[in-house]
Amino acid sequence: MIVTKISKEDYQQVLDIYNYYIANTTYTFEIDTLNLLEFSNRIEHIKEKYPYLVIKDGDNVLGYGYLNHFNERKAYDITCDFSIYLDHKACHNGLGYKLWLALLEEAKKMGLCNIISIITLENVASINFHKKIGFKEVGKLSDVGIKFNRKLGVGFYQYKI
Repeated sequence: MIVTKISKEDYQQVLDIYNYYIANTTYTFEIDTLNLLEFSNRIEHIKEKYPYLVIKDGDNVLGYGYLNHFNERKAYDITCDFSIYLDHKACHNGLGYKLWLALLEEAKKMGLCNIISIITLENVASINFHKKIGFKEVGKLSDVGIKFNRKLGVGFYQYKI
């Protein structure tokens, strides 16, 4: 397995991973699956300032992760948002941890001080992963989204570099 910067050839596989989570879980608050053009535009926008990485076995993308703006206002430039998505058939194999370590290294190179992750409260696996790698819960919001006809809350997790 290698962790590397995303390339245009990876975009469709990364989109397929994300669309699975949109269609089948509450782990993202997106409701409608995305097409390749709109997803590609998102990736390109993120890559202007932040790292966007994939973990691969040969040409097969097993997961991806990226840092992004936490908030567009300038004073927040020391803080970023953090996301990782793994192919749902490749979870619990240490791949998320490898992506995390690579993204943490990139955050340090960028001089960032804080990494924030916003996690759906029912995504227990993600919450446990974040706690295991050193994130601290810093707040919760209840009933802030609706997906699959259920009201959902989110937790805010912070990692101080």
